[in-house]
Amino acid sequence: MKKNNFKRLELALYYVVVFFILREWLVPIMELTGTGYTSLILLFIAINLVLNLFKVHYSISWVIKLVYMSWFIVFVYSGQSILSVDGFLFLLDIFKTNSAIIIQSDWVHVTDPFRTLLFFILIWMLIYLIHHWITVRMTIFYFIVLTVFFIATLDTFTEYDGSNAIIKIVLLGLMMTSILFIKRLLSQSNVHIAWFKYIKLVMPIVFLIGLSGIVAILLPKSPPQWPDPVPFIKSAAGQGEEIDNRDGVSKVGYGENDSRLGGSFIADDTVVFLAQAETKQYWRVETKDIYTSKGWEKSDYFVGTASVYLPNEPIYHSLPVGPEEETQSASIQVLYPFEFIIQPYGLKSIEVDGTADGSIELHMDDNSEKLIPKVNNSTITLDNYLVQYSKPVYLYSELKNPTEEMNPFIQERYLQLPETLPSRVRDLAEEIVAGEETPYDKARAIEMYFRQNGFRYSTDNVAVPAEDQDYVDQFLFETKIGYCDNFSTSMVVLLRSIGIPARWVKGFAGGDVINTDGAVKEFQVTNNDAHSWVEAYIPNVGWINFEPTIGFNNTRTINYDVQTNAYQQEELTVDEETEPDETVEEEEEEQQKTTEKNNILSTFVDFVKEHKVVLIFVFIVLVLFAFSLYKLRRKWLPKVYVRMNKQKQFSEASFEAMYLQLLKILELKGFKRLEGQTLQSFAAEVDAYYSTKHMSNITKAYEQFIYAKDLREVDFDEMKESWEYLINRTTS
Repeated sequence: MKKNNFKRLELALYYVVVFFILREWLVPIMELTGTGYTSLILLFIAINLVLNLFKVHYSISWVIKLVYMSWFIVFVYSGQSILSVDGFLFLLDIFKTNSAIIIQSDWVHVTDPFRTLLFFILIWMLIYLIHHWITVRMTIFYFIVLTVFFIATLDTFTEYDGSNAIIKIVLLGLMMTSILFIKRLLSQSNVHIAWFKYIKLVMPIVFLIGLSGIVAILLPKSPPQWPDPVPFIKSAAGQGEEIDNRDGVSKVGYGENDSRLGGSFIADDTVVFLAQAETKQYWRVETKDIYTSKGWEKSDYFVGTASVYLPNEPIYHSLPVGPEEETQSASIQVLYPFEFIIQPYGLKSIEVDGTADGSIELHMDDNSEKLIPKVNNSTITLDNYLVQYSKPVYLYSELKNPTEEMNPFIQERYLQLPETLPSRVRDLAEEIVAGEETPYDKARAIEMYFRQNGFRYSTDNVAVPAEDQDYVDQFLFETKIGYCDNFSTSMVVLLRSIGIPARWVKGFAGGDVINTDGAVKEFQVTNNDAHSWVEAYIPNVGWINFEPTIGFNNTRTINYDVQTNAYQQEELTVDEETEPDETVEEEEEEQQKTTEKNNILSTFVDFVKEHKVVLIFVFIVLVLFAFSLYKLRRKWLPKVYVRMNKQKQFSEASFEAMYLQLLKILELKGFKRLEGQTLQSFAAEVDAYYSTKHMSNITKAYEQFIYAKDLREVDFDEMKESWEYLINRTTS
């Protein structure tokens, strides 16, 4: 093969790799911006590379590129032919309009066709720069690093999945970087080798990188060990919210997607709203009723329907409302742009500022009872509003005397359970309520069950169910560790298992008191207060809230209108003046710390067992690497000594150490000093081999230093030159 043809073929292979890498730049941009004509833009990239490959004169190259860019703009934005008068006038108008815009620095109003032209010019410049890197600098490392960073950024902060793209870029980039490195070494050494020898040098690189890629793909992989940074960044920007992927560590907050529950989370004290009210309470947002074995979905019993209310108009929902004389008001100041109304229990009406024109409507989703403010059917956010409410009061006599016949609609909707629910969950529910007679007593027994049977509240090391596991079954029988979602979902499922209608409720706990003005307190509610609990349907009474989560206290009010000893027991867990507290008892915390310490060893053992194959592979690789280093020490150890001592000055302090290093390197080369042999004799042997006197000169100075302790007449610069000369000769 002729030399020029081989060079062109080699450059063509480089350009093929560059084309695929640039494609990985282009595809996510097209996907995220919704831009079409990707194939035509890729064709422009290919034209640029081909023109560079055949070294077409720049005047011809420029004409071809400009014609293609003009044709693309006219074809895409006007549908005209570039050879037509209309197409030519369209181009002139683009340049005329945008020239005036650029002169005025009005960059926002630059037209789309002109932006496309700038994009093509950017591609043109980038390809020229890559051509320079390959043909002149013979390195493309920084371009590869920039590409990986670009794809990783898009993968992290957008919906684009760059997993496969990064693998392709890294493998292609490593191959190309290694091959260019060999080419650069040959060029710097002014060495010319035949093309088949060059291929022999390159093939091991391609083989090793390809093998490494295949092994990396096939080997098992651990889940992410670091928390996702996106929630932190969004929180810092005032946009924090709960993320949907719960396989790793999430950031606490109110989220919309509850289809897959589980996983740990970390605290977030971002303030989301302030409430001025007389008492602390739970703030309700919505309910969900379909349990999927992994999480919750909202049903579609009422398809496309919503109850619409105006501000100050009475609001009707499924919850009972307290006495009229007990009506209170709470002022809500929303600091996070929630597109819903935060509701207290016993909600009666909502007063909104600036409603004189009557344009604001409150739409209640009949499936979830979520209240959404809208203007002209477009969802808005309200910064301030006033809620009127009267907390429901439940008569104990009605709770204990269920005479109402259950509504079939409520039974059908709120007794739903997946067919895959393990039977031991139903068996446990029957066991818990054994001996209880009324639905309320059964619900109370299930509520108290979690406080007395070894369950622990924790936001760390919370399991995520596998594909064949049920979320509730895993919590009740395997882990017994979790937070509000675990406790509340489990109680709903247990209630439904024994025929008591129940639903899952989302909202916020009461928050912290930050100010007091007479009877009115100001509560600060943060993302940490995002919470879930339970509502069960009790005959004669309706929906009543329950709190199974350890460390939290509910806010229901029971009027004990009959003589009973249950009052004291109820007061232990129900106190409307007690702030819900997500931290467990001190004894439980100490128990948790002790358990975590005891589990360190078992966790390590489990890790070793789980990743046994990978660890064995890594161990073998490390052993082979260490063995290779030892066998090749004659080649790399002298270079290490040179690097270590390159900046050192020969002096009385360093002379002896450097001389001994030289003897060690010579021994690696095969010059081993015999027993009884003098240093001068050994030095003469070395000098005879290398046809020099450097070793004798250094040895003479060394003996003068050892025996006379006098180095005043020694030229240390000359000694260092001799030392470096001998080191270099041993490694050449």
